Amino acid sequence: MTAIIAQTPPLDPLNQIITLLEQLRNRLPFAEEELVRHTQLRAILAEQQERSAEALTAWRAALATRWECEVRAQRLYAHVRQQVLDVVGTDTRYLQLFEPDSAGGALTATDLLNSLRRLAVVLSLMQPVPSFCEQAQADIQAMASELQAAIQHAEQCEEERRRVQAEQRLLLDLCHRSYRRTRQRIASHLGG
Repeated sequence: MTAIIAQTPPLDPLNQIITLLEQLRNRLPFAEEELVRHTQLRAILAEQQERSAEALTAWRAALATRWECEVRAQRLYAHVRQQVLDVVGTDTRYLQLFEPDSAGGALTATDLLNSLRRLAVVLSLMQPVPSFCEQAQADIQAMASELQAAIQHAEQCEEERRRVQAEQRLLLDLCHRSYRRTRQRIASHLGG
C-alpha cells in the first residue's frame, strides 16, 4: 500500500526501444516519429518518478511528525489525567466525561485529539479549580492544535501520494502500450 511503483525498471524498456530505433533509424520510415514519442515518454516518466519519490518522502515525513506529536500528546494526556484523578479520585461525574468508551482499544490520532479536548472540558468544569488547571489547559490547547495540524498535514500528504501514484500507474500503462505498439510496428516492417 505504501510503496510507490519502482523507479528504475520502467525506464529500461523505453531505453531499449530508443536504442533499437536509433540503430534502425535508416531502415524504418517511422523511426524519427517513434523516437520523438519514446524520448518524450522517457522524460515524462523520469519527471513522474521524481515526483513520486518526493511525494513518498513527504508522506513518510508527515507520518513521522504525526507519530512524534501523538506520542507527546499521549504523554500529556496521561499526565493531566493522572493529575485530575489525584484530585477527584473515583468521582464518576468527572471520570465519565473524559474516559473513552472503549478503554483498552487502540486510539487513532483523531481519537487522541478528541480525548485531549474532552480532558480540557473536564478541567474547565472542575470546582474548586485545582492549581495545575490553568497550565494544563494551556498545554492541552497547544498540543491539540499541534496534533490537529499534524493529522491534517499527514492526510494531505497521503492524498498527494495517492494522486501521484495513480498518475504514475497511468503513465506506466501508457509507456508499456507504446512500447508494445512500437515493437509490433518494427516487427511488422522488418518481417514484411
